[in-house]
Amino acid sequence: MDRREFFKRTRSDKSQRTMFAGLAPYTGSWTVNEVTHLLKRTMFGARKADIDYFLTLSPAAAVDELLDNIVAPAPPVRDYGLMGDDSGALHDDLGVALGQTWVNDPNMLSNPEIRGLINYYRRESLKKWWAGLIINQNRSIQEKMVLFWHHHFSVQEEEVGNTQFLWRHHNLLRSNVLGNVKSITREVCIDPAMLVHLNGYLNSRQAPDENFARELQELFTIGKGNDSQYTEDDVIAAARVLTGWRILNDPLSSFLDTSAHDMGAKTFTAFYNNTTIAGSTDPNAELDALMNMIFGTTEAARFICRKLYKWFVYYNIDAAAEADVIIPMAAALQSNNYDIKPALSLLFKSEHFFDTVNQACYIKSPFDMIMGTLREFNVSFPAYTNYTTGYPLFYSLYQSAADMQQQLFQPPDVSGWPSYYQEPMHYELWVNSNSLPKRADFTDALVNDSVIDVRAFANYSSNPADPNQLISDITALLLRYPLSANSKAYVKRNFLLNNTTDDTIWTNAWNTNNNTVIDSSLKEMFKFLMNLPEYHLC
Repeated sequence: MDRREFFKRTRSDKSQRTMFAGLAPYTGSWTVNEVTHLLKRTMFGARKADIDYFLTLSPAAAVDELLDNIVAPAPPVRDYGLMGDDSGALHDDLGVALGQTWVNDPNMLSNPEIRGLINYYRRESLKKWWAGLIINQNRSIQEKMVLFWHHHFSVQEEEVGNTQFLWRHHNLLRSNVLGNVKSITREVCIDPAMLVHLNGYLNSRQAPDENFARELQELFTIGKGNDSQYTEDDVIAAARVLTGWRILNDPLSSFLDTSAHDMGAKTFTAFYNNTTIAGSTDPNAELDALMNMIFGTTEAARFICRKLYKWFVYYNIDAAAEADVIIPMAAALQSNNYDIKPALSLLFKSEHFFDTVNQACYIKSPFDMIMGTLREFNVSFPAYTNYTTGYPLFYSLYQSAADMQQQLFQPPDVSGWPSYYQEPMHYELWVNSNSLPKRADFTDALVNDSVIDVRAFANYSSNPADPNQLISDITALLLRYPLSANSKAYVKRNFLLNNTTDDTIWTNAWNTNNNTVIDSSLKEMFKFLMNLPEYHLC
């Protein structure tokens, strides 16, 4: 059974069941439940302070703030000292000082071993920096959208290798995080990292390489749905349009090598209205024409909106969702010349987004689970710019997510992470025999090592001395799918009442500040709650 349908049928409170809703503006309740839903879908975790803040706003104003509060961060910096090679000899990165950014240094040393060492350490600092931005995110959708674009325009470090290329690709996505889909796609077509990843730099008139042209249409713009009727001839024609693009290393850029470019006319099929793109030595002319042609189709807008829907709402797009959400959302995207913010605003402000059948039906990704847990428990981290004490901590977060199968700069392939497209499992792929024990180990360690302050979280309750109120309040913050009355009774009896039914045991312990009882009880209770299936729902 469809997971969303299962949750719809099993919710005990019939008043919480709504009819399927479209993109009409949401006018329903604005409580902790709705705010938490919005924040956990658009950010990594929902901190109590953020929930309280957004409760003071209207739903529309809350969405506006999430979409408007976009900032440009400082770039990654050198955090490494001398570097040892295989012989034990030490080398320095003379191109950039400790604590300074390396993003503008091309690392063109003639010695390949030293050049490789520098490239490796810079790449590691790039990962640390990105993880630091995620854990230190502001009240905006920015980091969730950067990760979306990384999934959508997937490149892999093991294929690209060059850290400068990876940085430029990442910065391209980050700089256009809520910008124009058509423009960002155009730039990705000639981005050095993508040119390497999908062999675009080898594409020439003598031997056209169809790899990128195929993925451009199948994965990035049109898709493979019933209305995606482009053909193999369209792939071939697009490959010819893209012949001759090459990489310049210093300064890092791409350029059109006209000697390798196919100057013939490229004619496309009826799907693209039999468009012909004339050959040109102008590096912009054919590329712009290709983008105009692709994004002139309604299917391109619908495909982008489907991918956004699967990222932010739910993996299954049935006929009703297609008709009432995807099609009007895509129309908004096209009418705004492919600027993405109006379409996202329409979705997040809609009845459909807040419909109860779309809540708690999404399994947390590793980054949702790791970063969300740490942020919700208010674990303090250094600023993302702190390369001395911050970068090592940020790397541990990056590595934890990688261990759970979500590795930055290394999605499984050019399609991104299967959880967002692989039928029929989708999000369920995040939870398996390999990753689930690692999730449990992670949350258990946070409690056992006192990384998280369980007492402080318990104090979020309006009356923590009352075991019933305590459990009700903290599970409302931690869990998107509510615990049943029987489950709450089990938690209370086994963790707060010493296997009795006497509520005063906990009340007396709390009121007398019995630290031994309070701390041990809360630690065991929070470990239990974070190992429940409900904790992994978003």
